[in-house]
Amino acid sequence: MEEYPDAKSGAAATAASGLPDDAVVEILARVPARSIHRFKCVSKHWRDLIADPLHRKQLPQTLEGFFFSDGAGAGSRGSFISLPVRSAPRIDPSFSFLTKLPGIKHIRLLGSCNGLLLFKNGWNPATAAAPAYIVCNPATEEWVAVPSFGCPCPDHLQARTDLVFDPAVSPHFHLVHIYQEDFMVEIQVRAYSSETRAWSDRASQWRDEGGWKHWVNGGGILTSTLGGAYVNGMLHFIVFVPEKYWIAAMDIEGKTCRMIAWPDKRSFPLGVGQSQGRLHCVGKLNERERDCLKWAGLSIWVLKGYDAQEWVLKHRIAI
Repeated sequence: MEEYPDAKSGAAATAASGLPDDAVVEILARVPARSIHRFKCVSKHWRDLIADPLHRKQLPQTLEGFFFSDGAGAGSRGSFISLPVRSAPRIDPSFSFLTKLPGIKHIRLLGSCNGLLLFKNGWNPATAAAPAYIVCNPATEEWVAVPSFGCPCPDHLQARTDLVFDPAVSPHFHLVHIYQEDFMVEIQVRAYSSETRAWSDRASQWRDEGGWKHWVNGGGILTSTLGGAYVNGMLHFIVFVPEKYWIAAMDIEGKTCRMIAWPDKRSFPLGVGQSQGRLHCVGKLNERERDCLKWAGLSIWVLKGYDAQEWVLKHRIAI
């Protein structure tokens, strides 16, 4: 998978460096949608121009649909929902180009980050040399195989692996693997870099300070199935501390951690995500009907003030 802007993108940026932003947006509005994605990697300024909500209305509409995964079974590759107003998708939603690779079996969609998808390859003792993960660009069908850092985690461990990729900061991606003993203090973090093509030599362990202390001393448990998000240089994921959910924000090396309170006490967390550079969270609303809880809708919150933890309700959908 190509991990740097191509020569044409760099030449375009140089030629347009003296133009005002409005002129650059006018030019970008006349190029194909695939080129728009490539130009996001030219510079942080260009990425922000393309991501600006006002400019997006002028640029080619690139949303053909969306991927989702229900997590059902070891072979769940995820599914693709095509928007009815769009033409046939420009990608292969079955990911057949991955299943044809040697040693790839039962791939499972784990997550995504800024246009790249992360899959886990089913473990097969007969093919121990097979990659543990696949990172791919579904639009270009380029991919990178990532090896395991060692033996699989025992069943009694809570574990998750997240993809981190920000093309405006670096052309390289990282994988962050976090694992924790059930109801134990042991939390360890390993990181993989596509630049070095290696996992960190040994796991970073939690420190008795900050968010780590809140997590461990409070009896918090890592959630392995709820989605994570990379925002403001930190990986965000959901942790359950008895009687309350929190969002843990951790650097990719596991050296620092802070805890952000879940904003909606009425909802059950479904995941966190990133949109327009801000952290979002989605919760499932429940209502008590007689002696049971009934699904009542969804709530979507956005974190406007990151340091002050200022949450704003963006949508509440009743069913």
